[in-house]
Amino acid sequence: MLRADAFGLVLGLLLILTGLATLVFGSVLRRRAVSLLWLGAFSLLYGSRLLERAGILRLSFDVPTAVWERIDAAMTYTVPIPIVLFARAIFPAWRRFWTSGAIGLAGFAVYGVIADATLDHAHSAGTVNNGIAIAFFVGVIGWVYRPGLTPSRELQALRIGALSVSVAAVADNLRGMKVLAFPGPDLEPIGFTVLIASLATVATWRVVADAHQLVVINRELDIARQIQSSILPQAMPQMRGLTVVSRYRPLTAVAGDFYDFVEIDTERLGILVADVAGHGVPAALLASMVKVALAAQRDHADSPAAVLAGMNQTLCGRLAGQYVTAAYLFIDIRSRMIRYGAAGHPPMLRSTRGNGEVDEVEQNGLMLGFVQNHGYTELQEVLRRDDRFLLYTDGLIEACNADDEFFGIERLKASLTAATARHAEDATDDLLTSVHRWSGRPAGDDLTLVLVDWNDRETT
Repeated sequence: MLRADAFGLVLGLLLILTGLATLVFGSVLRRRAVSLLWLGAFSLLYGSRLLERAGILRLSFDVPTAVWERIDAAMTYTVPIPIVLFARAIFPAWRRFWTSGAIGLAGFAVYGVIADATLDHAHSAGTVNNGIAIAFFVGVIGWVYRPGLTPSRELQALRIGALSVSVAAVADNLRGMKVLAFPGPDLEPIGFTVLIASLATVATWRVVADAHQLVVINRELDIARQIQSSILPQAMPQMRGLTVVSRYRPLTAVAGDFYDFVEIDTERLGILVADVAGHGVPAALLASMVKVALAAQRDHADSPAAVLAGMNQTLCGRLAGQYVTAAYLFIDIRSRMIRYGAAGHPPMLRSTRGNGEVDEVEQNGLMLGFVQNHGYTELQEVLRRDDRFLLYTDGLIEACNADDEFFGIERLKASLTAATARHAEDATDDLLTSVHRWSGRPAGDDLTLVLVDWNDRETT
């Protein structure tokens, strides 16, 4: 008996170990290797059926033969399902076809198990199962050898596996239906082993290709990150009486947030904070366009309305349906004056470090890139002693907590008030800490802020 079962035992153990290893590997890769999970499940199930059929194994357990036959029948009904789901994962263009096949096979498996239990007879649906198996494998051969397929190494591997298992399975099923008669062991396990090897080869090629593509993407993202870092200011403006602090927190490797400074001379400074809709590389590409658009407005950098109108003209028709919000603050130390304008951007916050009062400063027009020749307005106010200005993107006030509640501008104002006596650097960090502590979850958007402190005592 051991000699007769040796082949099935060895092959079954090999398939079980292969299935377990494939499942572990596929679980590590997760979504990128769903096909490996189904292939591992098939290999494990088929190997278990080979072991279960071995007489030496059945004698090792005190289980009635009828129970073994019921187990064998149930496994026979269900073993094709994971291989069809593997095909569904590996050939997404035929997803609907393979989904229908999996549903049909699952329905038949349920029917077979119920029929066996009702009739108290294992393999009561065996003849139907044989017919389904023959039709399935004939269909597989027709599918992989149909004309018009583009030659490839994957197709060649699939054809080898499909032909091996189809010939072996059809022969065994015809023998089971008493149509053919030939001596020797079942051929199907050998055919399925060749198929598993072929499918594993294809799946491995796919996983390796995906991993290589991921490496290429990561390398390109690193380059994009370096490029975006180079377009952001490399140092803060150094002007007597002004302290400027910025914080830039991209959601991914690169971001659509952008900030920049236009230093007209030692006493006049323009500050832009902009937010491109979206995240990642597309938004970062548009952010680089925002820098170019701002650079073209240097001749009238003392007028927020003119800067925003000029940027709007540059960006219109070039944003591929996206939009940009922006806020621009101009500070003139010589004349003790500020000008401010915005394009669909959250209001600037202005506080006095002496009393901690915080005001919203809002002077908004349309978002940039929407309407050609759109005009913008600006407000002009006196630069007050101990003024503090905060420009930011909406990632700061739209940070959400576990209840999906926004941090909001009122909490931001309260945090700014609490940091009244703090130095600009510390106050900026305190704001971010307040947001992160309140949210308690990873950021959902790019986040940028620029804080400006004015101390007129340093100019005397």
